[in-house]
Amino acid sequence: MTSDGIFEKGMANRTKVFGAMGEDRRKRYEDACPDFARFMMESVYGELYERKGISDQNRERVILAILCTLGRDREFEHHAHAALNLGMPREDIEEIIMVCAYYAGGPNALGATKAMINVIQER
Repeated sequence: MTSDGIFEKGMANRTKVFGAMGEDRRKRYEDACPDFARFMMESVYGELYERKGISDQNRERVILAILCTLGRDREFEHHAHAALNLGMPREDIEEIIMVCAYYAGGPNALGATKAMINVIQER
């Protein structure tokens, strides 16, 4: 365990959010770029996900809205799985896509919808 346990907290948070599904992806990133993978584990999952300002579900809502707005469909798909893993109703994700359709445009909402189709098929 590291002196401050940030890496271990990150691993625990990442497992809670992504489950076993995220482990293969984490290992691929670690193999490709170990320093970046460690940065993500410590900074995002070890520090950001430890903040108590909002619930895990609400954090995923914010992340999904940002990803849809930016047109990051693959990441949207990944975080849609996380949101569902945390017990977020599918209808909430659909509503996030609708709000983003108004504020971020139809093409970005279409990409997020395609990502949701993949999530639904996988689950």
